Amino acid sequence: MTNWRSGIAPTWCPGCHDYVIFAGLQNTLTKLNLDQDRTVIVYDIGCIGNMADFVKAWGVHSLHGRCIPTAVGIKLANPELNVIAIGGDGGIYGEGLSHLIAAARLNIDITVIVANNHLYSLTTGQSSPTTPKGTKTKSTPKGVPSIALMPVELIKTVNTEANAEHIDCKEPLKVNEAMEKAITHKGFNLLDLEQLCVSFGKQLK
Repeated sequence: MTNWRSGIAPTWCPGCHDYVIFAGLQNTLTKLNLDQDRTVIVYDIGCIGNMADFVKAWGVHSLHGRCIPTAVGIKLANPELNVIAIGGDGGIYGEGLSHLIAAARLNIDITVIVANNHLYSLTTGQSSPTTPKGTKTKSTPKGVPSIALMPVELIKTVNTEANAEHIDCKEPLKVNEAMEKAITHKGFNLLDLEQLCVSFGKQLK
């Protein structure tokens, strides 16, 4: 059985749902028995990007918002590889939104996993594209003026053939099932994982 853990202990805040995503990915990669030498994971910047240190697989720690074009380039260079992109709602839906849409339109066979806590949490809780309208954060003291992005609906509008799901990390078994479905589905995949930032998420209430 392939060992997908690097041996470096995760360093997220206690109770962070990134642990659920990490465990789900470990379980899924093991269950699917993917070839470790033919699996590449591209990580965005942010809390979830720290997973680059914890997973024993070929990986690229990309620039903020650029994990998807990097993943697309890898898949185009070698279509036989299993390619996964992992990032947060800030990087994927903010800086990287145009890349997300382009990849979905291309219907390229990669899986994009988003840790969506509705904030830029690594930088201590500024509003992100999925922060609910009206929410007061440290960057929007008078409330977020914009309508929150709806990722799954957006991707299904762009590409009706894409696999796009929203799952709450409070249901880890469903996270595992959704990851398996996404990684095995041929074509573009978006897995939007709802989570609460235990350090800065209180301002969302």
